[in-house]
Amino acid sequence: MKPRAFQALAALSVVAAMYAYPALAENASAEWPTRPIRVLVPFPPGGNMDNLTRLIGASMSSTLGATIVVENKPGGTGQVATDILVRSAPDGYTFMMAPASTFSRLPFLQKLPFDAETDVEAIAGVAGYVPVLAVTKDLGVNSLPELIQLAKQKPGTLSYGSVGPSSESHINSEILKAVADIDVLHVPFKGSAHSLTALLGGHIDMLIDGVTVSAAKDNRVIPLAAFYGERHPELPDVPTANESGIEVRIQSASTFGMFAPKGVPEPIRQKLAAAIELAIKDPENVKRLQGMSLMPAWMPADDFRAAIQEDTEFNRAFLEGIGLTQQR
Repeated sequence: MKPRAFQALAALSVVAAMYAYPALAENASAEWPTRPIRVLVPFPPGGNMDNLTRLIGASMSSTLGATIVVENKPGGTGQVATDILVRSAPDGYTFMMAPASTFSRLPFLQKLPFDAETDVEAIAGVAGYVPVLAVTKDLGVNSLPELIQLAKQKPGTLSYGSVGPSSESHINSEILKAVADIDVLHVPFKGSAHSLTALLGGHIDMLIDGVTVSAAKDNRVIPLAAFYGERHPELPDVPTANESGIEVRIQSASTFGMFAPKGVPEPIRQKLAAAIELAIKDPENVKRLQGMSLMPAWMPADDFRAAIQEDTEFNRAFLEGIGLTQQR
């Protein structure tokens, strides 16, 4: 073949590929899903995040006609799972259920191997976690204002537990300290179960966590306030912190959401979001979620991204203010 003819043929091949690729991509999106979909969970099995993912995953599987495979990838406060996500092909077969704080808070606390703003795509907000502030029965307080008054009378003597530095229980407690201007000692634990055991044993005075709900219902601790935009459905007589007159800043209602690697085609993202919405609004799922201290909190992608950005700006200022940001 003559050089000019070869060059012309090569050019035609490139042009043909340029026109064919969008069509192939469109067909793949229209046919999606054709094989199992894996959903990464950045925590061990058995926790709220894992239970949430498996619960709605079963409903999504029926809607989409594909198997949902949940893969637990704990480690690095979400880093391990997120790193796997961003390295995955954006073909619609790898997603991640994760806390919004992975992208709105973690970047200020640790040096990450990914860019939270450019490497990940938010699909939808799914559910909100409803932590409840509870105290030991021996503390002698029955409301949030009474607790604050006691803390002011005894600065530096009361203690609160958390699931560890930068956890929701830690940050919510620090927000309370800042707003109420109280000095309370932080005692971190390895998990919610450990912190609840410490509360029940009187080793700490207070805890803001969802695990306090069952103990409150059994009258083993005194619930004072829900740190959420509305009351906990299983503790309807317990006011929110804001209803108690303490104007704490509650972060995004969708504490947990679904994420994808950047580049997943829009039709696939829309299909997935629609399946999530159906799952999260199913009455039976709603009932089971509430039993896990989770509130269905459906948010479409644009709203969820805006909420994450708002949380990011809040965390930027707040974490620096309490000295928790990483050394740069």
